Amino acid sequence: MDDDARKTTGYLQAYYDFRESVDFTQCGFLPDLDNLIWYLLIGVPPVPADGDDSEEGKLAALDQRLNILKAVFVELNRNMPNPFLDQGLGIYDQAGRSARNMIKEKGSKGAMD
Repeated sequence: MDDDARKTTGYLQAYYDFRESVDFTQCGFLPDLDNLIWYLLIGVPPVPADGDDSEEGKLAALDQRLNILKAVFVELNRNMPNPFLDQGLGIYDQAGRSARNMIKEKGSKGAMD
């Protein structure tokens, strides 16, 4: 199996592992922005890029994590109206921007030390 296939397999496994942990009987809730930022920064759910501790690796892990969370949010709320889904995805995007900025800020401070 080549490297790209391994990465794809690992990413899909991370998605399925996280999806299995979600209670699909509960829907209709928007994510809390602060909690979502915290989850993104502490590594929930675990993703393949978590193994790379560089700034690029942390940003890749953030993107993987965010994509998994958004996919499960849409799947969980598939019967909700589009404005609800748009609002929820907007919160995920905002959390992703905030977490990304924090990672970059920490990286630039570390470079100055």
